[in-house]
Amino acid sequence: MAESRRKALVVVTSSYGDSKLTALRAPPQDALALAEVLGDPSIGGFDVETLSDPSCQQLREEVEEFFADRSSGHTLLLHFSCHGVKDAAGTLFLATTDTRCVRLSSTAVPAEYVSSLMLTSQARRAVVILDCCYAGAFERGLLTRADPDPHVGESFQNLRQISDTSQRGRAVLAACGAVETAIEGSHDEAVEGLQPSFFTRSVVKGLRSGNADLDGNGEVGVSELHQYVCDELRELTPHQTPRLWVFGAHGRDLPIARAPARRTEPTPLPPKVAARVHSDDAEKRHWVIDDLEYIAQGDDIELALTAVTTLDELLRDDSRRVATRAETARRSVRPRISPELLELGAVPLNSPGPVAVITVEGPPVAHFRLEATTDASWLKAEPMPDGHGIKVKAAGLPGRGRHRATVTVRTATGEAAVPVVIDAGPGAGNGRAPVTETPPWARQQHHRRQASGPVPYWPFSWAAALLAAAFVTLLTSGPDLGFYLWGAFYQGASGLLVWPGLLLSMVVNTVLAVRARRGAAVLRRRWVFWSCASLTALNVLGTGVASSAYFALNYGFEIDYAKTVVAVLFLSGACFAELLGCLVLWRAGRAVTQGTSGPPSRR
Repeated sequence: MAESRRKALVVVTSSYGDSKLTALRAPPQDALALAEVLGDPSIGGFDVETLSDPSCQQLREEVEEFFADRSSGHTLLLHFSCHGVKDAAGTLFLATTDTRCVRLSSTAVPAEYVSSLMLTSQARRAVVILDCCYAGAFERGLLTRADPDPHVGESFQNLRQISDTSQRGRAVLAACGAVETAIEGSHDEAVEGLQPSFFTRSVVKGLRSGNADLDGNGEVGVSELHQYVCDELRELTPHQTPRLWVFGAHGRDLPIARAPARRTEPTPLPPKVAARVHSDDAEKRHWVIDDLEYIAQGDDIELALTAVTTLDELLRDDSRRVATRAETARRSVRPRISPELLELGAVPLNSPGPVAVITVEGPPVAHFRLEATTDASWLKAEPMPDGHGIKVKAAGLPGRGRHRATVTVRTATGEAAVPVVIDAGPGAGNGRAPVTETPPWARQQHHRRQASGPVPYWPFSWAAALLAAAFVTLLTSGPDLGFYLWGAFYQGASGLLVWPGLLLSMVVNTVLAVRARRGAAVLRRRWVFWSCASLTALNVLGTGVASSAYFALNYGFEIDYAKTVVAVLFLSGACFAELLGCLVLWRAGRAVTQGTSGPPSRR
């Protein structure tokens, strides 16, 4: 992005000769803030010119000069901060200092004039930003100027002549859509100092901070900027929704500024976790991996990256058991890509191919620093602004026949390659949509990965609750606690076998319910399943023994048999819930084991 070929013109009009056009306070502040960030070599790198309070003729000449004599290496950005006025025919005009509302055709600049100059310019990229308000009045302390329907998009319709396959790209970003108003800062802000309009303030903030770089690739595209400004304005005012129109550029985003790589200051692990990571005891290092996996799947990106880095270090641990467990945890935070084979169908030769999307799933850290590259010049791939997918499009196929390429998707936690296939030929396609069907073997793997989501906690919580209810019921059905611990069984040892097992089961199920609710990955381990299965078998046996003893023997004690029956039902229900819990643990472990396998070999 050579600075000498990056030109920006910031046009601001704050005072008007026509009394029907209210003087604006924001434009001077807009010009100052925007010119500063666009001219910063580390951000915009533009050669910035500012045009303040121009006349109609002066604005026409300056805008024409701005778009004229440009080459394919130029990137142009034109910003308007002024009133927008519409005539009786619905044509949108940009007001100047000498604009007369009753003579718009001769005293104001039509938006279509700007659009035509954008269309004929040879610049590779041209972006127009309209922070235009539409004649109005004060409302709730906010200075607004509104028109019922500004028709911004219609004023730039001729840009649709630019083909999606064209190298040239054009974009129009407007502060608001139809039936909305662009809003200046409230009058109360005059006490603290004048502020830019909400829209321009958000644009400057996104560019200066780099937060508008939603996909983290080091560049801010106009689509990313639009999404960022929409999110910012949603918090400032619900009455303003920016609009964006993009034309040409192979349907890709238009980069307009640099953005520093997202700064992720190292966030230290919690002290207890860090102590276990560096412990000399291999057993402690093994158990701490569960905590690291939980942190890596959380919403705190900085902390998650630290956990991922720590897992990478544990892959080289001296203990094979620790290294193996770290590898399993590391796989859980890698991006999950779908489909694993992308078929774009058939298209006529020299026609643009359909647009398809590769979805990226996984924890938040798996979407961080999302980027995509291709190994073919005819295939374009770029991250979507929300960071949850890659937009893929074919254009300029080299010839007839079947063409193959690969899209490589990378994030902060891993990468994956997706094969792409498209057929080109005369009369091919017939309007077919892109085929994104995943092969059967890949679809099975995808379902398995989906099945490896959070482990349901309800079977364990129900088991613990039913066991507790059974204890309470039994203890209130007889006169002596000793009867249930010893006297109800011929040898006494049976009571010592049954009741400790049931008590332990209640505690274990409570712990499992809590861990499942928190999404602990340890529940997918095989030993957890076998431990739970063994305890469940013991409880089923104990419930049977206890039921036989209570119904067959009295030993002189007066027992409330109705409560005993209820207690036995509680115990039976707890056993059933435990069996469901075992099934859940089995499926969770099976999904993780099978979901990591690769595609079948082809002979």
